[in-house]
Amino acid sequence: MNVLVAGGGSSTPPAGCEQVADIEVRGERVRFGLAKRPDTAFDRAADHNRAYVLIRVRVFSLGEGLPGSPESGPAASRWVEFGSDFVADVLAVGSAVTALAPGDRVVPVLRWPPVRPDPVSALENPGRASRQVQRVHHARLLRLPSGLGDAEAACLPTAGATAYAMVRRAAVAPGDSVLVTAAGSATSLAAVQAARLAGAQVYALSLSGAAATVLEKLGVTRSFSSAEPEDLAECAELARRLRGFDVIIDPLWRSNFRTAVKFLGFSGRYVAGHDPSGEDAAADWVAATASLVAKNASFAGQRLGTRDDLQAAVDDLTAGRLEMPVDAHFRGADVGPFVLSSLDPHRTGGVIYAFTEE
Repeated sequence: MNVLVAGGGSSTPPAGCEQVADIEVRGERVRFGLAKRPDTAFDRAADHNRAYVLIRVRVFSLGEGLPGSPESGPAASRWVEFGSDFVADVLAVGSAVTALAPGDRVVPVLRWPPVRPDPVSALENPGRASRQVQRVHHARLLRLPSGLGDAEAACLPTAGATAYAMVRRAAVAPGDSVLVTAAGSATSLAAVQAARLAGAQVYALSLSGAAATVLEKLGVTRSFSSAEPEDLAECAELARRLRGFDVIIDPLWRSNFRTAVKFLGFSGRYVAGHDPSGEDAAADWVAATASLVAKNASFAGQRLGTRDDLQAAVDDLTAGRLEMPVDAHFRGADVGPFVLSSLDPHRTGGVIYAFTEE
């Protein structure tokens, strides 16, 4: 099988590893390559496999699983798989698995904090999406209906589920004014649509204007670029006329919180997503947090979503109520370009790597 692997900046690639690319990941040098490894063995009659499933990954995206990110510490000196989101075919199932069958297409159900899938199984490492063939507990998989494209579905486990969870936590209601930040990211694009489906009037704040056309197509009333002083001033004026936004959905809160919180209305709801980008720890957060207190506002954090959130995103994608724009597709030797594109803050939508033709 093919496996995309990553190792520490000074580590030696494993034998047979090709297309090695050295890339700086959040201030840390990480090496990426493409390797061949034996297929994962799986005896469906074995008791230790009774609740497990053997899958073959079709396409994957980084999601949360990237070596070198602050939450996972320094990249391992040995070369490891990476990525958390995938679409895979079921190859075989254990004797106790009844909800899945060979031939089904599945995506992973990601949980935070991690939980054991059952009382006797160990915690599983979700950061192995780049391994083409793998053994996964059935409770960590959700079956996809037919008709969904692999590329779009591969963006759902992290971005789709997180976006739906953030909108749920914000209790978005018909008539609410909602500002979604980091517009252009897969999570934000899904959040825009989830908020509109809940009946809100949605606005967007992005790092640049690159996503403006896509955002308009998805029903955003007006998008603003935080890099343009005039745009930011217009966003502030809109917030003043609205007496502040009812809800702010902020997937990358470390980068946006100190600006966006000024636009929140009295008794507003601010939901922040997991953001490993790590703004300067010395930054002054006092004024921003004081703004929350003065407005009697609520602040909630949301990392990933639940199985129900993921199922809701799958249902809406299947019914045509949700779109998951994909910015770039890669395959074969394009390991370095795949990682670089995934890390590009100016991209619009998801980035996927395909092991197979869809």
